[in-house]
Amino acid sequence: MPVARSQHFGPTRLAALAVVSTCAWLTLILLPYEVSTLSVGYHVGPAVAGWITAAELLALACAASYLGQTIALRDKRRLTILGCAIALAATVGCLLTDHIVLIVALRLLFGVGTGIIAAATNALPALYHAPERLFAYMQLALGLVFGVAIFTVGAVQTFAGRDAVFLVELALLLTLGPASLLLPEGIVSQLPSSRARISPRPPEGVARALAALALMWISQAALWAFAPEAGAAAGMEPDSLVRWLGTAAFTAPIGGAAAAALGERRGYAAPLVLGYAAQILVALAMYCSFSRGFYIAGALVNNMTTTFTTPYLQGILATLDGTGRATALSGGAVNFGCAVGPALGATLISAQTVAPIGITATIVFAVSLGLGLSSLRNLSASSRVRWQK
Repeated sequence: MPVARSQHFGPTRLAALAVVSTCAWLTLILLPYEVSTLSVGYHVGPAVAGWITAAELLALACAASYLGQTIALRDKRRLTILGCAIALAATVGCLLTDHIVLIVALRLLFGVGTGIIAAATNALPALYHAPERLFAYMQLALGLVFGVAIFTVGAVQTFAGRDAVFLVELALLLTLGPASLLLPEGIVSQLPSSRARISPRPPEGVARALAALALMWISQAALWAFAPEAGAAAGMEPDSLVRWLGTAAFTAPIGGAAAAALGERRGYAAPLVLGYAAQILVALAMYCSFSRGFYIAGALVNNMTTTFTTPYLQGILATLDGTGRATALSGGAVNFGCAVGPALGATLISAQTVAPIGITATIVFAVSLGLGLSSLRNLSASSRVRWQK
């Protein structure tokens, strides 16, 4: 039996959730800068730096996946506070040490902290009466923080050097983290739906939706990680490339805003097809056209396609499993994808062309869409219970 959804999320709590949820994305947001910092600032080289960040994302994914199994009965507010505290302690530690071994350990600890945040904040929308809309608000907030963080790191680097990434992380955690105090507990056994049985097995369709989310982010992470190389192949000058990618960071909120406005009025299938079609066109424009104009157009659209599509996949998970377990696991799925994506891109890229990345991303997007649409067959009237006031 599905768990009925509560409307106890007021505007303040909704805003707090959207704000603090962005802390779970800090590694991905600052990924290129962190790789550069570790590679140059700590003299480990780009390959080792890439493996360190991949391990950090893997720690995030494992923490989110582990907690996701029992998230329904946990206090999400306390978990989010704990995750913010761990991430904050790890960031402060990175600013206080020069030892690369300690830095690596602290980055893994940072991944654990943000993984806890991901599990807790992604579980809460499943208890809300319109989960896909709330996930869209979360993506909207992510887009805004993404744009601000990208420009801020560039500015801070001029006087802080290799500490810039950690200083920006510290500032964001101190600014956004306190919103966790306003979150609801979200313990399923304490909700009006506590009479519902919580099955130890995930509902049918959840595995396919999680796989769709992971595959989508594998493609997106590969496209993001090698965007500079694709730009160079399209004839972009380095300074121009930096400006356009920085500008593209601010287009991300458009996708979240569009998903929030549309909600589920057109169902899930049509928005998914639209979002994936746009992502496929972006992959081809950026990596296979070798045209400066197409590359710029693709880069500007890229971020908004992800923030539009992600809420619908997470909305499917929330509708299939009202306990919040499936959406908590979505944080793990996203970051497993983000860890695999750059490695896949590195395997595919060659000195002659970046096209294999775009072609492979297109194929993976198509498979992901198929899985997402397949999971829709398991949505039924019984899994769309709404808690009425």
